[in-house]
Amino acid sequence: MKTYNVVLAVAIAAISHSNSYAAEANPRYLGVSVGQATVDDFCGGGEDSCDDDAPSIRIHGGTELNGFANLEFGYRYIDDVEVSGFISGVAVAASVNGHFVDTTLQLGMPETGPFKVFTKAGLMLWRLNYEVSASNGFQTFSDSDDDTGVAFRTGLGVSYDVSETVRLRADWDLLLNVGDEDETGEADINVFSVGPEFLF
Repeated sequence: MKTYNVVLAVAIAAISHSNSYAAEANPRYLGVSVGQATVDDFCGGGEDSCDDDAPSIRIHGGTELNGFANLEFGYRYIDDVEVSGFISGVAVAASVNGHFVDTTLQLGMPETGPFKVFTKAGLMLWRLNYEVSASNGFQTFSDSDDDTGVAFRTGLGVSYDVSETVRLRADWDLLLNVGDEDETGEADINVFSVGPEFLF
């Protein structure tokens, strides 16, 4: 909770500092990025097969508060990570995918050319969808469930201005403590992605 309060305080300070600038110019942008997500500690080593990597897509939009701060909102989907193995002679398989809605404050160096490097911190609502199946060779059982929560996100990024209205952006995002600690356990998710942004 302390971390959330710090993020909120920084966001309020950046917005307050940018009021006079925003009245004159308040550029906005929309973007989409694709990449790969890796779920930490998803594979324990005792499985027959395990894939902790999955494709990810994110759609986002934001406003440039001033020369060094942006406020951004986004939606991300992470496709299935999968694991399978045998427990007491029973074949078990499980898969998990996720939906994430986030609010993020970006802080970067003032632009001195086409490149801009920035860091970011924010909060996200997550929803994880679970599917589990088990088979003993005679019967097959399957079940699905979902879980939701709030978590913290951070990361780094770099953008390159292709023109006055288009830029390319590459990101590393770290999604922290996603999952229910008491039921399925928490995990960090690393996401590397790239995509265009359109300014208007």
